[in-house]
Parts: sequence; structure tokens; C-alpha cells
Amino acid sequence: MVKNVGPLDRNIRFLFGAILLIAGVVFQSWWGLLGFVLIFTAIIRFCPIYVPLRITTDGDGYGTTVGYVAKVPPGKDGENISV
Repeated sequence: MVKNVGPLDRNIRFLFGAILLIAGVVFQSWWGLLGFVLIFTAIIRFCPIYVPLRITTDGDGYGTTVGYVAKVPPGKDGENISV
């Protein structure tokens, strides 16, 4: 499983997950379950919703990178590299 949740995204998921979890317990609501989902995806650093959208926040910096292509060393992707 490729990690697609970066550090900033992970911290935001922890924060909102904790808030939703606490609010779900206080107000006795099912919204607390969404808090579990956010915390779980932050822990494993993988969001299944990002896969079909081809989004990753685990790149060179912060923020969303749509259509991110992993950096491949020269010659490893089948290209004929000659100098």
C-alpha cells in the first residue's frame, strides 16, 4: 500500500478526527465514527478516496499534488538513455 497522506494532511486528520470523536461522544451522535475513520487514515497514512482521484499529499512539500508521478532514476523506466 502506497502512502498518500502527507504530514500536514495527517495532522489535520488527527485534529478533526479527535474533535469529531469527542463531539460524537458528548452529543451521543454517529458523527463520532467519522472521527475514528479520520484518525485511522492518519495512522496508516493512506486514504482510499485519494486513489481514484489520483491525489497524494505525501510528496516533496505540503499540499495536494494531483497526478503526482513518482520520481524514477534514469534508465529504470525502460527509456533508452544515451549520452
